[in-house]
Amino acid sequence: MNPLRDDNGKIKTNVIVATVFAAMLVAMVPAVVAISSSMRAATEEAEAADMVQQPYVKAFAGSSALYEPNAGKTNVFGPGGIFPFFNDTFSCGNAITCGVQTDATFKGVFKENGTRGDNRFVATYTAPITYGDHQVKGHKYKVVMVDTKWNNDDPAQTPLPTRTPDFLLPGNGVAFDQYQHGHSMIDRADVPLFSNKVVVYGHANVYDETDGGKLVAKNIFMHLMVGKAVDEKGFYSDMQNNDGTPLVVLLFLVNVPSGVQLPGGIGPLTPEQAQSFTPLADDPSLKNPPPVDYAKLAEWGVNAPEPKPQSTPWSVDNPTQPVFFTFLLFTDAKAYNSANNNLPGVN
Repeated sequence: MNPLRDDNGKIKTNVIVATVFAAMLVAMVPAVVAISSSMRAATEEAEAADMVQQPYVKAFAGSSALYEPNAGKTNVFGPGGIFPFFNDTFSCGNAITCGVQTDATFKGVFKENGTRGDNRFVATYTAPITYGDHQVKGHKYKVVMVDTKWNNDDPAQTPLPTRTPDFLLPGNGVAFDQYQHGHSMIDRADVPLFSNKVVVYGHANVYDETDGGKLVAKNIFMHLMVGKAVDEKGFYSDMQNNDGTPLVVLLFLVNVPSGVQLPGGIGPLTPEQAQSFTPLADDPSLKNPPPVDYAKLAEWGVNAPEPKPQSTPWSVDNPTQPVFFTFLLFTDAKAYNSANNNLPGVN
């Protein structure tokens, strides 16, 4: 029995795509400086300008990453999944130590409400498996961020646009110090709670460096996190970031094209079916806001209207590009604030 199809032979919409994510918080101790009254106005003006020019966050990771962690027993690579023909590559699916260790690097720089060039990253990895001619075992690939837009501007590459999550709107697709995911329905309920230093959604290009830098995937959906998983039970008891993991960088590239036959005899899918993978159609975070007592806040005089659910179906259907699923988890990661966006090697 094919777990992707119902009794009538139709494709199911609740195909699972398991994933894990993470972040950290930065504290600053203010310095108190005695200054003369004649200098105070100039100082306050400079401080106001500095608030507008927020610092950048730079992140680095390497020289290895886990390829497809926690994917071994899902319907992505498991029996009956989209990629059933190499499911022996992955032998487990219940921990972030699953997946395949591969050579990989990451470096990026990010700024909230940044202009063109302020947000960018480049990652490399060596594919441990082959599917199609766009992912060849042993080939080195480079991932370059294109934009931080939820939906592609080209209607042909986004046939069914989805709602941009509210928490991404203020920063134009980039968020900082953001709690995300978790069973508490802050976001996707099928993964742990994360406290992220940087959150990015948008599009990326993938190039085959081994084949002369050939472009193999253009403008496919990208999700990036830099942060730490949080002990969710502990967090809701003492509101402290009890780390569940060290700082990690997590890069997710996915394209599930509609209207074409997929590997494993799946499809063609409708745009709605293609975008039901991430998150699952029955994920409670699609219909529920974070579990905060907004009525109680109102009683306390806090003006906090109940927001829309933060989750929304990812806009992962680009019919002009091949089916693509690459998830990289970098466990040797560092991130820090910077006054500039200079980062050699990141174009």
